[in-house]
Parts: sequence; C-alpha cells; structure tokens
Amino acid sequence: MTAAIFFTLHSSLLIFTSCGDIESEYSNRRAFLRLERANMNTALAPAITGISTNVFCRIYLSGTNQLTCQNNQGITEVRTLTSIEAQQPLILGINNATGIIVGYGFDGVLFCYDACCSNCYNNGKELHLVSMNTNGIATCSHCNRQYDLTNHGLSPQGGRLDHYFASCSGQPAVLVVNNHYY
Repeated sequence: MTAAIFFTLHSSLLIFTSCGDIESEYSNRRAFLRLERANMNTALAPAITGISTNVFCRIYLSGTNQLTCQNNQGITEVRTLTSIEAQQPLILGINNATGIIVGYGFDGVLFCYDACCSNCYNNGKELHLVSMNTNGIATCSHCNRQYDLTNHGLSPQGGRLDHYFASCSGQPAVLVVNNHYY
C-alpha cells in the first residue's frame, strides 16, 4: 500500500514538473507566421531543411506585403507575400518590429526566436536587435550579451532569447510560427 501511494505521488510530481518545463520553454508573447513554399527561398531554405545546424535566418517585415529573409551565411532574399499569406495577420517579434530567427539546433529541433535582445527588452523595454555570426551565435550590439542559437538561445551570461513555437513540414515546405495566437 505504501509503495502504491509513493508511486502515485511520484508520478504526479513528474507530470506536473514536466508540464511546467514545457510551458516555460516558450515565450508568453504572441507570434504568428504561415509561410508557403518556404524552402523555395534561397536565404530561408538552408535554415529550415534541417541539413545544417549552424544556419539561421532572420525573417522580418520590410514593406507592404514583403518579407526579408536574411541568413547568417550572407544570403538575403526579399519575398512578396502571396495573396493568401497577405490576408493573414503577421506577428514577427516584439511590436512586429524586430522579426524572428529560425533554424535547427544541434539536437535536431527547429527553433524560432525573437530577434530582439531579451536582456535589453526585459530590463528597460528597449528594442535592440541581435546580429548572428556564421557559428550560430547571436550578439546584442547594445549590451554585448551573446546567445547560442543552436542551444535553445541560452546565454552564458544568463537568460535566453524569447522562444516561439515553430514547425516546418510538407513539400513544398510550409513554415508555421504560432505562439499564443488563436
């Protein structure tokens, strides 16, 4: 009887702990993007195919119905949204001003981060973009905090980039970022 009670309590504790870890993995900020034929974009494709682990791509609004995709390997492509994509709300980063960064980590997980330094934003609501190097490290030009894009956006100085839920599937690929958007 005692063993059964212990097992039940232990199992309940594991379930509640696991749910907390999963929930805290993602930011409480909203983000939304549904991008058709994402693998046809020369800047975005290397970041979302899962072939390379150090390729990350920043996606941001650059004009009416236009997205710019700029990866950390020096490739940039401006893309005009399709009529269907243009009808959807786009929420790309804090205040839709910073954009998002997508790419695969070493553990084979597709990551999506806000391109704003979370340290600067959380400590004064200042929007400072991070820049990406070819090794998958993002650095804030204001506070010099570095974030490892290949490892959950963690910073050796503490904290991490805001992380949004993302998936990419199909052929041609559809990239979906949907974080707290209903």
